[in-house]
Amino acid sequence: MPVGQENKLLEVMHALGGCVDSSTVTNVDRLKVAICGDPKTGKSSIIARSARKPVLHYDFDDRKESIAGIEGIIIKTLFDKNDTTPTAWNALESDIGTLEYMKEKGTLTIKSIAVDSVTFLRKYAEHQLLKDSSASRAKFTIGSTQYLVPKDWDAVTGVQHMLETMFNRLFSLDIDIYATFHTRLEKDQSKSTQTNIVYKDSLTIDPPNLKMLLPKFNDCWRSFVDGGKYMIQMKPDWQFNAATVLKNMGNSEEANIEKLLEKHNNGKKP
Repeated sequence: MPVGQENKLLEVMHALGGCVDSSTVTNVDRLKVAICGDPKTGKSSIIARSARKPVLHYDFDDRKESIAGIEGIIIKTLFDKNDTTPTAWNALESDIGTLEYMKEKGTLTIKSIAVDSVTFLRKYAEHQLLKDSSASRAKFTIGSTQYLVPKDWDAVTGVQHMLETMFNRLFSLDIDIYATFHTRLEKDQSKSTQTNIVYKDSLTIDPPNLKMLLPKFNDCWRSFVDGGKYMIQMKPDWQFNAATVLKNMGNSEEANIEKLLEKHNNGKKP
C-alpha cells in the first residue's frame, strides 16, 4: 500500500477509534464454531479432544462422563432439576461475569469454551424467563408437581434475546467459542398438515427456532459418523448448510480441530 494511502487509513482509524487493520487479523485468531449433529456423532468429544486448551466445557446435557479422563478440560455441569425453581441460567450468567472480570484483569488463561448443548440450554433459559415473567407463562399441576409453560410468542422471542446476549458476551472474551446443536429432519411446510407431518431429507436445528443463532458463528459444521470414523462436514450440500472460514478444507474432514488448523496453515502447526 502506498505510504500516502496508508497514512490516510491510519488517520481514519485514529479518528473513529476501535478499528482494526484487516491485514493484522487471521481466520483463526479466535474460532466461533457451531457444531451441529445427531446424538452420538462425537460433538462433545471433538471439542474436548482437539480444541485449543485449556477448555472450559459447560455440560448442559448432564453427560460429563462422555468426555471423562481428557486432560486440559474443566467441566461444569449445569441443569435444572425442576423447571419451576431454575438455577442453571443464573449460574451461567454469574460465571460469564467472572470470566469478563478475569479478561479485564488479564488473568483469563482458558483458550476455549464449549456450550454443550444449546438445545438443552434453551430449555433452561425458558425456565428462567417463565419464572421471572408471569405474563409469559401458564401453570398447571399434575400430581404434586407444578409445571410452567409458555403461553405466547413473547416467551420464544425472549429466550432468543437471552441466548443472543449470552453469546455476544462470550464472543467478547476473544477466545475460541464452540456451541453444539442437535439436528433433526426439516419439516416440509408445503406438504404437511395438522394431522400428517411430512419431512424433507434435509437437516435443521432442533428446535428449529435456534437457527437464528447460527449466523453469529463464523463456522457451522455438521458432525457425522462414516464407517465408524467421526467426521465433520465443512461445506454446504443438499442436506445441510455447512460453512467454514478455514482454508484448504474439503467437503468433509476428520473430526480433529488441531488437524483442521494445521491444514488451514498449509501443514504448519498453529
